[in-house]
Amino acid sequence: MTMARDTSEAIRAATNGQHDAHGAAMSSNSEKVARYLEVIQKLVTAWMKEGENDRTPVAKWSDSKSLRENVRLRVHEGDGVGDEALFEAMSEVLDNSVNPWTGRFLDKLYAAPQPLGVASETLLAAINANAHVMSASPMLCLAEECCASAFARLCGWDEARSDGLTMPGGSSSNTLAVQTALSTLFPFFHTDGVLGIGQELANRGLQGRSAAACRPLIFTSEQSHYSLDKAAIACGLGLSSVVKVACDDRGRMDPKELELLLSAAFSKENTASSPRGFPFFVNATSGSTVMGSFDQLDEIAAVCRKQPHPVWLHVDASWGGPVLFSQSARKLMSGIEAADSMAINPHKLLNIPLQCSFALFRNGNALDNNALDAPYLFHGRDSTSKEQKDAERKLARRENPALMAYGCGRRGDALKMYLAWLSAGSVGFARHVERGMSLAREIVDLIRTPAYASRLELGPASASDEDDDGPAFLQVCFRPALPQGQSFKEEQERSEILSKATRHVYETLKVRKRFAVDFAPLPRGIGDFIRLVTHPSTTVENLRDLVEQVAVIGEEYLSREG
Repeated sequence: MTMARDTSEAIRAATNGQHDAHGAAMSSNSEKVARYLEVIQKLVTAWMKEGENDRTPVAKWSDSKSLRENVRLRVHEGDGVGDEALFEAMSEVLDNSVNPWTGRFLDKLYAAPQPLGVASETLLAAINANAHVMSASPMLCLAEECCASAFARLCGWDEARSDGLTMPGGSSSNTLAVQTALSTLFPFFHTDGVLGIGQELANRGLQGRSAAACRPLIFTSEQSHYSLDKAAIACGLGLSSVVKVACDDRGRMDPKELELLLSAAFSKENTASSPRGFPFFVNATSGSTVMGSFDQLDEIAAVCRKQPHPVWLHVDASWGGPVLFSQSARKLMSGIEAADSMAINPHKLLNIPLQCSFALFRNGNALDNNALDAPYLFHGRDSTSKEQKDAERKLARRENPALMAYGCGRRGDALKMYLAWLSAGSVGFARHVERGMSLAREIVDLIRTPAYASRLELGPASASDEDDDGPAFLQVCFRPALPQGQSFKEEQERSEILSKATRHVYETLKVRKRFAVDFAPLPRGIGDFIRLVTHPSTTVENLRDLVEQVAVIGEEYLSREG
């Protein structure tokens, strides 16, 4: 039975003999919810089942222009519609959405959620609690506390001293880390902002330095996420306070270059390549967005420890953090125990429903520096003092979780992670991560076979070991190769034609609608590559099919344009 027939029958059955929303005969909210869930369950499962059909396109529309021309949404300014029209609207939403249940949505770092996650979201909606204070959301706060402690154990941190909370995405987690570092390292920042930092540095005996030389600096790799730039803007530091550190061929931050830049920040000269200022924050990346690179945390932590003043080490593990579950893969994050904070997004690799992101702190007491008084909401704050033991301060802080961040309204997203962890266990998560990495290796090996070695070109390997020329993580970057015998005198000309071929492959795949992938420029000016993410739930057959399509489309384009 097609999805359309399933949908129509579900709607007819649900609305047959029933009053609409204006004259509903339902006697209780529980009955109304049961009715809505019955229809939604049929609509959603029919849509999921359709996605599991190998002939179903990933998306109905190849671009937003087509969507806008064919779908018009509008609200009713007068009386609302009845339930039948409402259910039809729900069906329309599904029908015109990207269907991740095809297993062929390989465009982003997330994929279809775990089936359990759909139920978890329903539970979260039914509770409908704001996780800002424990009195309003006791179980959601306990779930958050439980998960934060478990993540701390994975990092090798002192569980009693560490703390963490969910945030609306990795960008917010990274921003909170920068804000917390500023408030911790520069106490005047909390009251006087950036101007207070200058006063703080003057108090430390740096009166002779100019205002520019007292500017707080953030150091992060060229391959790091753009959210670090956004964090600098949000904190009032500006983009000029972000120093980008060069990476090696595998996309990893160069620790020696980092050390040179940190030292140069105190020099008398201020240059574009070496800004003068006061280094306070180093961001390392575990699982970069394009290449899947893992910065060498051990070496970066050692560089931070050498500095004459405290430097906050943050690890953006939004994508790669789940390797900590795997005994074989966690070496990619060797040194995480020395980090001051970490961001991790279970809604990416672990397939927890969007969104689910954690900001974790090795010293949870640092989060007290973010607190503001709001007596109408936060009660019992007088019991929290710096003289208390870490465990006591943590317990007091957990009564009012919103004190730790700069927002108030908070979803209880940790519940989804808690239930998934309960279901899969750490061992189940480890197997999940390892399968994704195994798929990436299998696709790289496939591209190196005689069938594809002359037709496709792999991007620079982002390997995990010096002797390993395979992918470091779940990203495989590749593109059409030049036909045999064709060459260019200038590397730039070669890069341009292959980038055009890559974008043509991308656009053609969008029109065909069978696969959704993305492309991205790789460092050192070598041009654009298809970025394939080997999500653990994707079948090898689909990945092989995609590789073949990229090869064929690329060959046709290059033979035509050549």
